Amino acid sequence: MERDDVDETVAILTLNRPERLNALSLDLVRELRETVQRLDSDTSVRAIVLTGAGRAFSAGADLRAGPSDAEEALREFYNPLIRALMDLRKPSIAAINGIAAGAGLSLCLACDLRVASATTTFQMAFVKVGLVPDAGATWLLPRAIGSARASDMALSGRSVTSAEGLAWGLVNQVAPQGDALAQSVELARHLAALSSTTGAIARLLREGAARTLDEQLDAESTAQGLAQRGPDYSEAKQAFAEKRTPEFRRG
Repeated sequence: MERDDVDETVAILTLNRPERLNALSLDLVRELRETVQRLDSDTSVRAIVLTGAGRAFSAGADLRAGPSDAEEALREFYNPLIRALMDLRKPSIAAINGIAAGAGLSLCLACDLRVASATTTFQMAFVKVGLVPDAGATWLLPRAIGSARASDMALSGRSVTSAEGLAWGLVNQVAPQGDALAQSVELARHLAALSSTTGAIARLLREGAARTLDEQLDAESTAQGLAQRGPDYSEAKQAFAEKRTPEFRRG
C-alpha cells in the first residue's frame, strides 16, 4: 500500500498489488487499517481518497495469501479495517478505477463517497464459490442500494456495471476511463476546503443507520453543540458579518 499526499489536507491511499488486481493479503489489510487510524489522528488531513494501482480497485481477498480459517481472518483483520473506515472523523472517497469485488467492494461501501470509472464492474460472487458475503457487505450493501438490489447482487453473484451502480446509488459519480482518481481528488479538495464539520456530518450519516430516531436526535444535538463552540462556526459568522468568504482553519 502507498500513501501519496496531494497537499497537506488530502491523502491518497493506494492498494498496490496490481499484478494480483490488488487482491487483499492480510499484510495489506493490516497496513491499510494502521494507516487509516494514523490519518484519523492527523488533524491536518481533512479528506482521504482510497484507490487501487493498475487496472483494478480490488478483486477482493487473496485466497492464496490468507490463512485457512476465514472466520479468524475476518475477525482479526478485515472487520477491524471496516470498523476503522466507518469510525473516521473525516470524509473518505473511493476512487474505483476497475473491478471492485468481494471485500474490495466492502472497502468502497465503507467510504462516504464513491467515484467509479466508466468501465468499472462490481461483484459479490461469494455464492459462486460456496461462501457468504463478508467484511460488512451484508450490512453496507442494502443500506447503499436497498434490500432488493442487494439481494440481486449477493444471491446471483452477477456483475453490476458503473452505469447500473450510478442509477442504483451504489456510486455518486461515474468518470471517463482513467479519470476516477483525478475526479476523486478534485472532490476531496473541495471537501477539504469546507469547514471541519464535514467529518462530523459524514460520521452522523454513517452511524445513523444503526440508531433509533431518538438516539440520532441526541447524537445530532451533541455534534451541533461541539460544532457551535468550534472555530469554524465563529469564522463563518464573522465572514458573514464582513460579507466575505470564510477562511476555515487547517490542522
